[in-house]
Amino acid sequence: MNYRYIYGPIPSRRLGRSLGISPIPDKTCNFSCIYCMLGRTDHLTNEREEYFKLGDILAELDDALRHVSPPPDHISIVGNGEPTLYLRLGDLIQGARRLTSIPIAVITNGALLSEPAVREALAEADIVLTSFNAPTEELFRRINRPCPGIAFEAMKQGLLDFAHMRRRGQLWVEMMLLEGINDSPETLEQTRWVLQDVEPDRVFVDTPIRPPAEDFARPVTPEALMLAKKALGGAQASGFDFGAFTIAAGADPLETLAGVCKRHPMREDQAIELLVNSGIDPLPVLDALRADPRFRVEQYGGQTFFLVREMNGGSA
Repeated sequence: MNYRYIYGPIPSRRLGRSLGISPIPDKTCNFSCIYCMLGRTDHLTNEREEYFKLGDILAELDDALRHVSPPPDHISIVGNGEPTLYLRLGDLIQGARRLTSIPIAVITNGALLSEPAVREALAEADIVLTSFNAPTEELFRRINRPCPGIAFEAMKQGLLDFAHMRRRGQLWVEMMLLEGINDSPETLEQTRWVLQDVEPDRVFVDTPIRPPAEDFARPVTPEALMLAKKALGGAQASGFDFGAFTIAAGADPLETLAGVCKRHPMREDQAIELLVNSGIDPLPVLDALRADPRFRVEQYGGQTFFLVREMNGGSA
């Protein structure tokens, strides 16, 4: 069944099988990060709105929970932009909790942690996973390209305030490592000092593995990634793995792939593995995928990726 606000479950090494909620329009964000796998932000804003009716989102979630089997490991509020821009985020978390006991995670860039109302809303989640890619104003603006009006020091203080407030669940922090930009020993040392004050429950270090918004946002080497993990006190690597994912019986394989690619550009070998694991002949589906005008194919890091055409500027 196709939904407007609900997608997945999608497998994640961090969250297991995750059923996603997207409470904002596509590509609506207060950052336009150089490494974003969804491309440049179409609607750069820092205004919180009730973009979609809360009741409509919860009705879809209720229906999805009745049909997804086995149940997902987590409900993740993220979508194709910044979920804290949804004005009724706290009500959404509480409404989802009334429907299920499945843990609720929110994946955020952290820009609005400076606002008490956002911190109060996020405090109801079981997991808050926030980005922290730079310990200085200059690097922050170079990497995240924030909406005008977002102040780095206020955002950093908001992260500290959230970390030490009374809250329901865990705080996870992720750093996206970029070659020649934020991977120096000095930058990692400065980041470590900030994280020591934050005291997150988990720290993840990642590097781009899918085509980024900008060509100059290059991944670091595996060796550099390992050094960064050690420098940050034993951080973990995060990622996205389709190995345990299958297409539900009766679902349209092409539309299932479309839903995944919209939020996570997919490698060709991952698409093949997904289809084979689901008992579906991959060749006709991949031929249809290549012919479908909604998709484009891009080479990155020696791999073939399928992306939704509006991503990264919308042209092949």
